Order: sequence, then C-alpha cells, then structure tokens
Amino acid sequence: MARIKRLAPYFLVGPISGPLLAGAVRNFQSGRPVLAIMYMVALVECAIALPLLVTKLGVNVLT
Repeated sequence: MARIKRLAPYFLVGPISGPLLAGAVRNFQSGRPVLAIMYMVALVECAIALPLLVTKLGVNVLT
C-alpha cells in the first residue's frame, strides 16, 4: 500500500509534474515550506509557463 501511495502522483499527474507535486506535498508535511514553495514554482513553470512559451514561439514561426 505504501508503494502505491508513493507512485500515485506519477500516474495521476504525469512523469514530469508528478515528482514536483509529490515533492511539494512531502516538504509541506515535513515542515519545510520554503522548499515546498520552490517545488510549486517549478510545477507552475512546467505546467503554465512552458506551454505558453512554446505556443508563442510556434505562432511566431507560422506568421
């Protein structure tokens, strides 16, 4: 059961965002909020900033 709990973020969120989400949750639970916030910033960059950047570059190439 512990193994399933440890692997759940990888299957639910994905292979890149999963470890970032798991790291954020684990660090908040361990009492390290600064490190957890750093994980959350990296997660936001991967989930929002990177697709926006790729879209902008793709639109610029097409026009």
